Amino acid sequence: METVLPTRYGGVWLAGGRLPISAHPPLARLVKGVERVASIRAEIAHAAKVATMPAVEVVPYIWTSERVLICGRVTALRQSDGAYFGVQIPAPTALCTDHAAVRALLVHEFAHWFYLATRVVNGSEAGEKEGGILDLRNEGLTESDTQINVQDWFGEEDARRFIQHGDSATRSISSQAAGLEEQFYVVSPGLGDTVGDIDISDDVKAHIRHLRTQRSH
Repeated sequence: METVLPTRYGGVWLAGGRLPISAHPPLARLVKGVERVASIRAEIAHAAKVATMPAVEVVPYIWTSERVLICGRVTALRQSDGAYFGVQIPAPTALCTDHAAVRALLVHEFAHWFYLATRVVNGSEAGEKEGGILDLRNEGLTESDTQINVQDWFGEEDARRFIQHGDSATRSISSQAAGLEEQFYVVSPGLGDTVGDIDISDDVKAHIRHLRTQRSH
């Protein structure tokens, strides 16, 4: 087995992990994928209503659940000083060179993160929750429960092209996964961590407050 060492590029990093021995080691391609995701993340931020996007962790595995490919999720990412909510994507998403598909997938996951950030800020400032800790273990939230108004957060084009889970726009990510089984282990990602801190930048907090004020009038 080959060991993947963590690699970082401005808000996006490659998590450590294990790769099967392969005649075509994918590490160099994976690192390029991390760079590409970091670039797409920056493009989304440049067009968005806020300057800061969630952190993204690239996991060097293929994720499936009941034979369905999983392209990304929001979960608590383990850091040296604790667990912070961010976005995780598996190898096929990072390796996909279809810029539009990866961008749409990231916008979708970022939208879920902004929902969580809004919950934390509004709950904390209403006196419902202390600090930046969010515990979702007993809420039974569905995909549709954790939606925001994308026009409030993203650029016009990203909002117009917003996708839901399983959208055909991400089909190229699924196609990318075909044939990668010899280069990456196929695993179930298991349950995401649903308790942890959420590190919210000042610009995101200010935008949440602005939206709250708009809706109260």
